[in-house]
Amino acid sequence: MLLRDRRHMTTGPFGGLLALSVAATAVLSVTGARSPWLWPVMLVAMGTPALLWIWAGAQFVDDFRPSWRDAAAWALLPIVGIVGIFQWRPWMATAEDLIGLSFVLLTAWRVLAGLRDDLVERRRRLRPVLVGLAVLYAGGVLLMNMLGRGQPLDPTSRTVEASILAALAVAFAMVGLRAARSIFEPSPIETRPPAPDDAPSSGAAVDTQEDVLLGRLRQLMEDEKIYRQEGFGLNLLVAALDVPEYRLRRLINQRLGHRNFSSFVNGYRLAEAMAALADTGQAGVPILTIALDSGFQSIGPFNRAFKAHTGMTPTAYRKQAESRNDWPIQGNGQRSAETGET
Repeated sequence: MLLRDRRHMTTGPFGGLLALSVAATAVLSVTGARSPWLWPVMLVAMGTPALLWIWAGAQFVDDFRPSWRDAAAWALLPIVGIVGIFQWRPWMATAEDLIGLSFVLLTAWRVLAGLRDDLVERRRRLRPVLVGLAVLYAGGVLLMNMLGRGQPLDPTSRTVEASILAALAVAFAMVGLRAARSIFEPSPIETRPPAPDDAPSSGAAVDTQEDVLLGRLRQLMEDEKIYRQEGFGLNLLVAALDVPEYRLRRLINQRLGHRNFSSFVNGYRLAEAMAALADTGQAGVPILTIALDSGFQSIGPFNRAFKAHTGMTPTAYRKQAESRNDWPIQGNGQRSAETGET
């Protein structure tokens, strides 16, 4: 079902592939891989740690784009397994466990690295629950394999392990099938104007407060350009607005449409940098100076964000702007197809 609905899922086909790998692992936990006809199942199961890492990227990294590197990572352990089938060496088992454990640790790092910037509340709650359980289980199995090499599990232990895998698979499928894409998208904003006879409600008062907060936020970002400050982040903006952090996260996500804080801030920074690069009066200003003045801490992140946003380097953008007086300057901190993405 996850594979069938892949076009409607945030993870694309990776959720279904991960579920398939977990199913293969459950089969092997009971039957082992003694029979040659189970070798394909074994190869599918061996790719589970890498698929967990890829799935976490598709689920939690907003600008994730699968590439050949992901395919190579996925194929790494199965290739080791194929070599081991025909030319087994004692060190291969340890190598398999270390590679698998590395992917599990990379998954944990990928999930935790984006936790602070994540503005989608339901996705923030899903991070430690779903992926945390999967990482702990996979890491525990790999560590047990490394420490208990040569001591095969008895039938009872295998059945318990398969049962745990089945429970995790059911939980994963229930959340995944229930979520689709809507669980991570902002709730639709009610735009219907109030009828003349509608009485004021507590909801209207809340909307008014949100409008006031949104106005203050825009003033800080557009007029005062608070994003230029050194060390600017969510904490600084929360302190400047004097509001609970969850309210600010919800405001930026639901009212401005951003899924992470970096894309929101970089929308303003890149808009300012693009305007400066297109300004003939600043033709002699170094690109590094423009990047630093726009709030970026170094030239590397600026170049990557700029190219992802415009499709060209800052130098190429400046040259093209010099040849076209009507070069469009975009970016006002609002999320769109071409603005505010990093």
